[in-house]
Amino acid sequence: MIRALYAEDDPNVAGIVRSYVEHFAPDWELEIVPNGTRCLERMAEGGFDILLLDLVLPDTDGLQILGELARRNDPTPVVMVTGHGQTDLAVRALRAGAADCVDKTSPQFLQLVDIVKRVQARHAEARGKRPSTAAVAGRHTIALIEGSAALPGSIGEFLARHAPQFDLQVIATTSELNHFLSIGAPAKAVIVGPTPHQNKPLEVLRQLRSHTTDMPVIVVSARNDGETTIAAFKLGAQDYILQKPDYLTEVVFSLNSILRHAEAERQNTQLQKELETLNRSLEAQVIARTRELQALSLRLLRIQEDERRAIARELHDEIGQLLTGLKLQLEAGLKAAGDAPLRAHFVEATTTASSLLEHVRMLTQQYRPRVLDDLGLQPAIEWHLKQFTKQTGIEVDFAADLPAARLPGELETVVYRIVQESLTNVARHAQAKQAAVAITHDERQLIVEISDRGRGFDLTAALAKTDSLGLAGLRERVNLAGGRIEMQSTVGAGTRITAEFPLPVSPS
Repeated sequence: MIRALYAEDDPNVAGIVRSYVEHFAPDWELEIVPNGTRCLERMAEGGFDILLLDLVLPDTDGLQILGELARRNDPTPVVMVTGHGQTDLAVRALRAGAADCVDKTSPQFLQLVDIVKRVQARHAEARGKRPSTAAVAGRHTIALIEGSAALPGSIGEFLARHAPQFDLQVIATTSELNHFLSIGAPAKAVIVGPTPHQNKPLEVLRQLRSHTTDMPVIVVSARNDGETTIAAFKLGAQDYILQKPDYLTEVVFSLNSILRHAEAERQNTQLQKELETLNRSLEAQVIARTRELQALSLRLLRIQEDERRAIARELHDEIGQLLTGLKLQLEAGLKAAGDAPLRAHFVEATTTASSLLEHVRMLTQQYRPRVLDDLGLQPAIEWHLKQFTKQTGIEVDFAADLPAARLPGELETVVYRIVQESLTNVARHAQAKQAAVAITHDERQLIVEISDRGRGFDLTAALAKTDSLGLAGLRERVNLAGGRIEMQSTVGAGTRITAEFPLPVSPS
């Protein structure tokens, strides 16, 4: 249903429209008022989807009603209903914000229902896209730069009667203009009159723009000169109004429009600043939380390494020693055993003890190879590669160019674990017969590369999996050490993992 208000003083036209709507748009709710005063009263009460507005009414005209609605910030779309020979007024109405115009003396008037539906649909679509209109409530000082005595009087009188929200400040001389500009042009908008004291309007406009670029400016001219109009807009005028009959109505329309636009821009700027402040705050919170999580992850890794070191020490110092003692006792019993059946039992028990002892040694090295703590990164990796080849049959080429001084303990641990975990992935998934590990360095960073020519995999899919922490764990370890990691893998062409770590600055 569409609720429409129609301001029409001609009862015959009003009757025709009512009959037409009842026949072709029975779902409409149409209310007809006979004058502009009643129209503004009903619009103030609200509830209408569209206003049909006769351009000429007994007490006022459609242009002034448009101006009042603009001042009220009323978004209701207006279809201006004109008569024969009112083309110029219709253009002014459209310029002032009317959504459409229809000539009631032409056959087009029979399409009024379709026109209203089209305007209503267009308005609904535009309303969904645009932000809320800024309000221009309150009083506003408008500066008029004009040297003649007559124009300020006529504009001031018109504003007092039809747009009392505007206070007119007249700037009549060059010195007054210079003072106005020197104190920051304290006005909401400026009207440049046709005779602004000693200078021409465009010269005054240029002078204004040299002081302020965002001040809304309307040029009122007595000359219908296209080139001057274009020049005024190029100098930043928001409107150029020709001094014709009723031009002051256009001035009011234009002031309402540009002030609404300026207010919207101000609000958008304010919202943008608030949004930027909020974004900076959120970014700071994200950075702080990320640092907290990284610190927690680093602490967990340290705890994990400490637990591994403690378990390795327990296996070596306690379980290993007990198994060694047990093996020695079994070997002594074997020597003392006389009969064949008892000797066989001792042989079997000794073999089992040896296997257990070897298994404990392997577990000890896997948890935390003492060679890493005692001798450093390169011997630890060489030992691990030897064990890896022995267990998997995969040959590993190893090249190392490490700094002369030992690396920090935590960095050695991270590099060792990266190599260990990467080679474990090679053994589990790559189906490769060979792999390579290379460690190099320069003055600023340590570079570790593990590669194979196995079957490769879809890296994007692997990183997207949430049930596997292998690759994610590698990346997390490297990031926590302050490094960065690059993974490359192609199905059928192998995998390459490169990790780079910053080296501590050597004391000069």
